Amino acid sequence: METKSIKQLIKDHYNQLSPVCQKVACFVIDNYQQTMLLGSAELAEAANVSHTAVIRFAKSLGFSGFLEYRNELKKEYITTQKVYSSLETMHPDSEGSYLNEYFSTVKRDLDAFVSGFDKNILDDFCLSLLNADTVYIMGVGSDEIVTDFLTNYLNVMGIKTIPVYQEGLTLRERLFLISENDVLFLSAFPTTMADEYWASEYAHKRGAKVLILTDSEITARSLHADNYALVREHSDIFFNSYVLPMLFCNTLILHLYELEQERTSESMKAYHEMLSEE
Repeated sequence: METKSIKQLIKDHYNQLSPVCQKVACFVIDNYQQTMLLGSAELAEAANVSHTAVIRFAKSLGFSGFLEYRNELKKEYITTQKVYSSLETMHPDSEGSYLNEYFSTVKRDLDAFVSGFDKNILDDFCLSLLNADTVYIMGVGSDEIVTDFLTNYLNVMGIKTIPVYQEGLTLRERLFLISENDVLFLSAFPTTMADEYWASEYAHKRGAKVLILTDSEITARSLHADNYALVREHSDIFFNSYVLPMLFCNTLILHLYELEQERTSESMKAYHEMLSEE
């Protein structure tokens, strides 16, 4: 079979899967590491489907059955559990350096990002942010890097932004006042958490628009995004973290400036003057 992760294989085949197999696919994508060692009966119970559906799911991906699917998935287990093991998926040059291959991979990702870029999606994201009373930027765990970056820049550009890093009760308190004139911007990498489902559902219940930045159309659909931007990295490894998501964020703030130069410039000037008063 073509060399790629099982996660990417599922994403590639998702639209061709039956509804019940899509249900299994969503569960595996959203609980990827946790499902790596599950047997077919355990996966069926966890995904709330029949045992037959799990077997059909594995065969729909091109495997002879669940056993072959599981064996392939287990090969990724060590790499996922121990970040240094991801070096095994890379190839050093004659001097023992991994950088050339890394740069080549990043360049391939950047080329794919640019060639597949959808400006209509960027326009909608920007207009939604510019027209919102308040923008809630949510990123839990490693997604905090996106939350920190956008919260800082959007506020400086005159867009009222509230960061949401928390989980559980604190998350619910932070989003309690979200309303129909607000936007929830959710960064969801690499798997989806229960609190992210809750946040999206609550935001919709309150009438707010939900924008999602993710690497999976499956994730965006399962979170019922009003709109979503996909950024996919060729290698799903520790050393390739958040290169493309941050590129999208930079693109986003630059386009915000293009659309509202007067408003954003005035806000940035006021921010500079505030700092100069110190």
